[in-house]
Amino acid sequence: MEAQFMNAPPLLSQAGQSASIAHLQRAMAPRFDLRSGDLVCLHGRNCVTDRRLDDLVYFTDLKNKDFHFYTDTQLAFLSSTGHFQFVAGRFVYGKPRGPIPNRITLTDAQIAEADRKLAYIEACLDGHLPDEDENPFYEFKKSRPVLEPIIQRVASSRAEKGCHFNTVLDWIDRWIRLGEIYGKSALVNRHYLKGNRTPAFDPIGEIAIERGLWRWLTPKMTTEMAYAKVVSTVNAYKRKCRRHLSETELQLIETPSLRTFQRRCSQIDKYTRDYYRKDPHYANRVHRIYRKQALPERPYQFVETDHCTLDIVLLDKTGGLRLGRPDLIILRCRATGMVVGYSIGWEAPSYASLVAGLRHAMYPKDMSKFPAVTEPWPCWGRIENLGVDNALHFIGDDIREAARELKMDKPRFRPRCPWLKGALERFFGSLNTGLVHHIVGTTLSNPAERKDHDDLGEPTLTLDEFEALLVYWIVMIHNRHGSKGLGVIRGVGDIPIRVWNEKAAVYPAGPLPPPELFVALAGEWEMRTIQNDGIVWDYLTYESPALLTLTTHPHHRSSREHHEPTRYKCCRDPEDIGQLYVIDPYNPGTILIVPATASQLAYAKGRHRHAHDVVVAEAKRKTKDAIDFDELMKAFGRLGDALASIRAKREQKQIHRRLARYIGNQHRERLASAVVPCLAPTDGSGSQHLDPIAAGKSMSLNAAQTGAAANATAGRATSAERTSASPEPMVVDADFSHALSGADTTDDLAALKAKKNWSTSDGE
Repeated sequence: MEAQFMNAPPLLSQAGQSASIAHLQRAMAPRFDLRSGDLVCLHGRNCVTDRRLDDLVYFTDLKNKDFHFYTDTQLAFLSSTGHFQFVAGRFVYGKPRGPIPNRITLTDAQIAEADRKLAYIEACLDGHLPDEDENPFYEFKKSRPVLEPIIQRVASSRAEKGCHFNTVLDWIDRWIRLGEIYGKSALVNRHYLKGNRTPAFDPIGEIAIERGLWRWLTPKMTTEMAYAKVVSTVNAYKRKCRRHLSETELQLIETPSLRTFQRRCSQIDKYTRDYYRKDPHYANRVHRIYRKQALPERPYQFVETDHCTLDIVLLDKTGGLRLGRPDLIILRCRATGMVVGYSIGWEAPSYASLVAGLRHAMYPKDMSKFPAVTEPWPCWGRIENLGVDNALHFIGDDIREAARELKMDKPRFRPRCPWLKGALERFFGSLNTGLVHHIVGTTLSNPAERKDHDDLGEPTLTLDEFEALLVYWIVMIHNRHGSKGLGVIRGVGDIPIRVWNEKAAVYPAGPLPPPELFVALAGEWEMRTIQNDGIVWDYLTYESPALLTLTTHPHHRSSREHHEPTRYKCCRDPEDIGQLYVIDPYNPGTILIVPATASQLAYAKGRHRHAHDVVVAEAKRKTKDAIDFDELMKAFGRLGDALASIRAKREQKQIHRRLARYIGNQHRERLASAVVPCLAPTDGSGSQHLDPIAAGKSMSLNAAQTGAAANATAGRATSAERTSASPEPMVVDADFSHALSGADTTDDLAALKAKKNWSTSDGE
């Protein structure tokens, strides 16, 4: 056994094996033949090779003098991706005048030119032409006697004039140095680098042209007007330098010509022109490029939303009231192309309508109202990202707080960039052309289209009828129609419902938010009082026995017992004003659902708040038109004149009070009593029963005498101050004779008051 292993290599320890393997790995890695001064291109920047230290090669950036270091393996990977290229050696051409063209950019003429040069190069390097026998003793030398005969034979075979010996040597040198790096690109002539590269003008002329270009980039500016800025700039520099330069030196400062300035203007690209001369949004729209966006992986991972005012006029439920053009909010799942929710109404797009669309998108759809829809609409789930544009109802504080509570991000698209959600914009166009414009009562897209039609018809559909058509079009047509933006290969396309079924089977949906959260987010909140008939809000009354728990609570205050009644926080869903949500402050966490009263429930249930506002406004208008305001104002005017003529006289408070009672239609009630004859009172106290009529006559006579004496005294006191000897008697209209007369025979209450010594003058 020992003899069997005599010639075997000695066994190495584990550490020795690791060191040997590492040494072999280092030995297997090749190294680039890079020398100090070699020019390379790193990540599109020209660098010069500085030195090699151990396994690192150091490069210096020629522009900013930064240092970069890489291993040979890293440089090999950069070469495979085109980020590292060898430009030239140190002693071949020196600093190149420009980059060598890429092999991909070569034209057919340039490739033919390189093949022609390569025929001379290969013949000189091999010593024979392709159709000649090989000379085994040939050795390439840069010798004219050796190479010129070969050059002549190649020219004769190509039927062309022979090239010069030095020219062929230049081709050979370039092919040897750069051919293995750039291929045929190293032999292409770079005519665009020829010619004088010095500026045609001095720095003053260049500065003047630059200022003229900025002037020309302003809106509605012509080249002639902008060229005046060039001339004025050069003249300003001459005036400034006149104290330092002589006239001869000043004449050397040339003003660029108008044609030169026009050529510079024509060299500015179209995007820059439109950006400054018109508008940045116009430039982005005209010169934009289309890019296919990556699709999300999961359903509801990214949902985009937008609104559109539909080109149709709809009617109220009764069919007699035109409510206008509805506004539609659509939510579309970008991963599957399915329309997952909508919200439709007449009011302008708002935060409430957006929350209504979110609620419809997150919850399963109730298709019982649409019997014509035979296919399912299986879209429901929790939205992760909601893409919105810059409309106010999409970017306000309310929707930001709602997104925070619903645990979803809300990325915003750039302003005035509808192509960022092009599929959703295309949906609105297809909806109008495929459904809305075919219905009687459409308004079409613009006035130009309406001119082509004599009669588009009167509106005939209500909102419920149109909603049924909309749901049918979404479920039966759109969600089952092929879309080129879907599928593994974009452009081939796929069907949204099929993509939804595939992805929904793989990715489960998260928990859904409670419905009360949407009511709290989008509901209308007000503090309301509870009356005997319930809660009144916008002319609608809401009542329920559940309100007794609030009105019978010890802390509840009514307006009859207290000056300020108790107000309760009420919430109403704008999508359905048929019921209220009343917060019970006495039992925290309790919400009372109060429906509309039975007489109004059929009207209010399922009705949108905006539709109710339109109905109320129409009812007010009809009531207002039924009143003749001119005649009513004339009657008020006659009454005001009478009041003014009466109040201009001196009278007692008694007359004022009786006049006020007459005007306010507050007549005194007559005392219903029976006349009982009896003996005269013995003590004169009036405690015994008297004849009210007789007592009234006697007391009225005394009151008349007392009033006459008082008037005589007042007349004497006033006559001294007036120029007239006696006061003018008060004139009372016949209409007010009953209110102002002293006919006490018809007033039983006055007789009793006189007997009891009651006074109607309040002590005066």
